[in-house]
Amino acid sequence: MNSQSSPPPDVVDSVALVRSGAATPRELVHDAIDRIEVGDGRLNAVVATRFEAALQEADAVDSDLPLAGVPILLKDVGLKGEPFYLGSRRYADLDWRFSATDLFTARLQRAGAVVVGYTNVPEYLSAATTESEVYGPCRNPWDITRTAGGSSGGAGAAVAAMFVPAAQSSDGGGSSRIPASANGVFTIKPSRGRTPLSPTGAAWMDITSSKSFETRTVRDFALLLDVVAGVDPVETVGAPPPARPYVEEVGLPPGKLRIGLSSRGGGSTGPCHREALKAVADTAALLEELGHSVEEAAPATFLSDESMAIILGYWPLKVAMRAAPAEDRLGRALTAGDLERGTFKMLEQARAQTLVDFARTLDRIRDFTLRSLPWWENYDLLLTPTTGSPPPPLGLLTTPGPEARAASGLWGGLTPYANITGQPAASVPLHWTSEGLPVGLQLIAAPWREDLLPRVAAQLEQARPWAQRYV
Repeated sequence: MNSQSSPPPDVVDSVALVRSGAATPRELVHDAIDRIEVGDGRLNAVVATRFEAALQEADAVDSDLPLAGVPILLKDVGLKGEPFYLGSRRYADLDWRFSATDLFTARLQRAGAVVVGYTNVPEYLSAATTESEVYGPCRNPWDITRTAGGSSGGAGAAVAAMFVPAAQSSDGGGSSRIPASANGVFTIKPSRGRTPLSPTGAAWMDITSSKSFETRTVRDFALLLDVVAGVDPVETVGAPPPARPYVEEVGLPPGKLRIGLSSRGGGSTGPCHREALKAVADTAALLEELGHSVEEAAPATFLSDESMAIILGYWPLKVAMRAAPAEDRLGRALTAGDLERGTFKMLEQARAQTLVDFARTLDRIRDFTLRSLPWWENYDLLLTPTTGSPPPPLGLLTTPGPEARAASGLWGGLTPYANITGQPAASVPLHWTSEGLPVGLQLIAAPWREDLLPRVAAQLEQARPWAQRYV
């Protein structure tokens, strides 16, 4: 544990300090820079910095803005001119840079947030651990021999280590929730279309993905989601507007909710680790103490192995989309020498697919969703472990063989369901093992019901505060 008497301010407190005159945006940004420079040699969570530009931008921030001076790290949303290598040697060789600023980033900056750098990711964002050959492994701040998760591993580790109060993440199969579980921080994967992807991405091309954040507190996440959420005018996919700002949901009574519970499903290849089972049992008991009804129940689709099979069938198409710009720049197809073994295998799978295969994949996503939704007419939430185990050792998930396959199914098998259906899902940091490793609890809400997640998560946070636990 950190020897400091208290952690640095979260997002909400940082804004309050600026508005009261107790701190300036420059001081907040300078403190974040110091923390990164002192601590990141141990973790390797931050792979690109823009410290001088950030300090200059901080000096121009209006103190009345909703995120005035809040330092933030980005993962995969565009900031024009900044390098972005996708965890890839070939992109690094090309010195690939964003050609435009994404709407997500622009909304953050217009609200007064200051971007200090970019976080570590696996190659092509295509792994549940962050261990690329070009960046090297991102290490878990609770135990540097363990994974920080993926693909938002750098974001999760940076927030857990308190380099910044929040970091942007994204979630196409669990890529925000898995690192939140691994690092003991909070996140919500928003509904499909809730947050913008353009112009460097598009929801109709990447239909399982949502941009998000890793934060220490529920109120921070709600405030950030209010800033970035809203229909993207160039998109064809959008979520209906919420009834009120998400920050106003924090502290509101959720009422008595009917909650299903499952400790299996999603394609996990074995029973959950005993710590994951303990985590979900303890959380179920706490929810009942808070007045909710919890019972063993889950959609049949969640309990099947379909969600993992669908994601594994769809993900090679994502890899092909990410390979295309490099191939266009190089004027040739990428080969095995250009990519890591696992990434190239997925690219070959995509190349072997026909348009008919692609159509079938999309139809499987549609059919899976249609068969999933009736369950939600009778339940408000589904409670599961976010990950079926504590964070595995570095190297285990990237080593070919049956042990890695079993560990991968356990580690990442519980999250893809919500990506396929487009439902919102949170990871709440309620459990630590006897070894001091975090295990997150997943709460999946009914379609478009993000409002329930900050309400319930704030209840849990008040009952068992976690923000005082820091490394």
